[in-house]
Amino acid sequence: MQTKKNLPTLLVFTISLCFSVAGFAQGKTIEMSDSTGLHSYSVLNGDTVLIRYDSAYVLNKRTFKILQDNYKRVQKGDPSLKKLLDSYESLIALQDSMLKTKEAYYQQLKGSFDSLVTGSNTFLNKTDVNITAINQSLDTATGQLNHIKTLLDDSLEKLKQESKQRLKIAAKGFAAGVAVAALVFLITK
Repeated sequence: MQTKKNLPTLLVFTISLCFSVAGFAQGKTIEMSDSTGLHSYSVLNGDTVLIRYDSAYVLNKRTFKILQDNYKRVQKGDPSLKKLLDSYESLIALQDSMLKTKEAYYQQLKGSFDSLVTGSNTFLNKTDVNITAINQSLDTATGQLNHIKTLLDDSLEKLKQESKQRLKIAAKGFAAGVAVAALVFLITK
């Protein structure tokens, strides 16, 4: 009977033991929050990593070993690595000289472009002044032509009036001549 009484307690103990063993079997949590130095952390399968800064590099064991071996070779002063570093430095120097040359070309091209812009602006300003002067000359010429047209219209009108007056005088003269001729003809008859 006592076994039946202890059975629920034994059952609860067994279940608790199973859960606690499963809890201990899980990986650990590693928090990375210091980004000021070089740190290496050993992380195993199932571990949780919390990275609390902007970037981190994750290397597997083989890659880490390659980097570590190269680091040790650099520390020992391996001649092949020294040649590699010298080649790298000469490449950087070459790139710097190329950048300086490109900068000189750029400054020369920029100077030419600025000169072109200045020349173009001067040309545009002179052209604008010339166009303004031409417009004023055309306005003056148009005004003078309109004045001449008005004078010609007045002259034509005067000529038409004079023409009418001459025609009237000629008609009166002709009529007077016919009348005088008729009188002379009548008198002589």
